[in-house]
Amino acid sequence: MLVINQSLAIKEDSLLEIYAKKKDKALIKNELGFWYKIEQSGKGLKVKDKSTCKFSYRLTKLDGKIIEKDRKQVIIGKKLIVTGLEEGIKLLHHGDSATFIIPWYLGYGMKGNKPFIPPYTSIIYEIKLDN
Repeated sequence: MLVINQSLAIKEDSLLEIYAKKKDKALIKNELGFWYKIEQSGKGLKVKDKSTCKFSYRLTKLDGKIIEKDRKQVIIGKKLIVTGLEEGIKLLHHGDSATFIIPWYLGYGMKGNKPFIPPYTSIIYEIKLDN
């Protein structure tokens, strides 16, 4: 099972690279495997572990279909959100807005988040951190 998931992750990385380059050449690939772009820089402090972050977000599939729009408050490091988003937020300052393309293995994984996110589905978060 591990070997199968590793090969699926490698394949997904290749597909996301093509997708990211077509979507916006300014997207950057993080060493963990997600893609990101800081859309607007804020003037707040850098986010750290144990920081409380409030943010609004729009979650979509790669085809643009909106899954959810909402606001959240989380404590970074408590694993209250998917790994890819939490690691992405750690790159930001309070007040920043950013786009994250999260591969399935850093998102909702093999199980998905039924009924909205099928298994093995990569997702896009567009977020705006409060100051």
